[in-house]
Amino acid sequence: MRICVIGCGDHANRFVYPSLSALSGVRLAAVCALEAAQAESCRLAHGAGKAYTDYRRMIEEEKPAAVIIIGPPRLHYEAGLFCIEKKLPFYCEKPLGENAAQARELAEKAKAAGVFGQVGFMMRHSAVMREAARLKSGDFEYGVVKYYTSGPYRSDEIYGLPGLDDASFLKRYLLVQAVHPVNLAASFLDEIVEVGQTVQFSEENILVEIKLRDCRGKRCSALLHTFVAPGYGNLKFETELFYADRSMILTDQFHALDYYPPEPSANANVRHWQFAPFGANNVKMGYQSELEYFMTCVREGKQPPRLTTLEDGYQTMSILEKIKL
Repeated sequence: MRICVIGCGDHANRFVYPSLSALSGVRLAAVCALEAAQAESCRLAHGAGKAYTDYRRMIEEEKPAAVIIIGPPRLHYEAGLFCIEKKLPFYCEKPLGENAAQARELAEKAKAAGVFGQVGFMMRHSAVMREAARLKSGDFEYGVVKYYTSGPYRSDEIYGLPGLDDASFLKRYLLVQAVHPVNLAASFLDEIVEVGQTVQFSEENILVEIKLRDCRGKRCSALLHTFVAPGYGNLKFETELFYADRSMILTDQFHALDYYPPEPSANANVRHWQFAPFGANNVKMGYQSELEYFMTCVREGKQPPRLTTLEDGYQTMSILEKIKL
């Protein structure tokens, strides 16, 4: 399949292009960046056929099977609309747009046009979460997702979202960081009917707790903060998942989990799973797996519901817009 990619920045070069190169049956037809030199450098580095500075022209001329979009929220929205107009399936990084209204427009227009899209919520495709989904034995009851990071701080301007005031800082943090763990927390639930919140500022740091309840009364929370000093990076990603049959799954970062079955066995009370230390990092973190899933959908011409769809991306942004000062 011939694929075109819009975006040649740091994230694309670190995760997306290496993941694409590991997939069989996929050919990188062309890449696009605003600056010609950056686009050409990316083309050479990843073996693309051509380099462009206008994604519309690239899509018109290359006629790819699908498009991948990696950039600021406005680009995801505008390029997504163009793909829908051209009846092309597309994958875009999170968030879907600058706000929930743009995300809703993309989801609704794609559905009306019979075009599917996928959002880059890599946590859902990570090896540890796929193993957790395989192991679960009962109905989900409640859980918590913990995500502690060094930044983005108040002084940052990320994804074209400027502003040092509390409201701008909160919006940027929600769209850039909280969107991943909140999407993961919501994935364990049915229709969300209640969104609770705690927001606390401490100079350049922020703490956010988002509590979700679904139509069945099941609950899941996302606890996030930036009280991690620069240099530590993303210090913690953990989930604690509890099921109605009294089984438990506790995950540790992207590499390990402990499964507690409903009844302890005679030999061991816990089953431990760990990602192979020599395994591909992009598979472990979900970048390669989500692109492989997208390519499978493109080949088959259909996309199963719920798993990181445009509708799923819209639901996540709707939750985030309910979080206020």
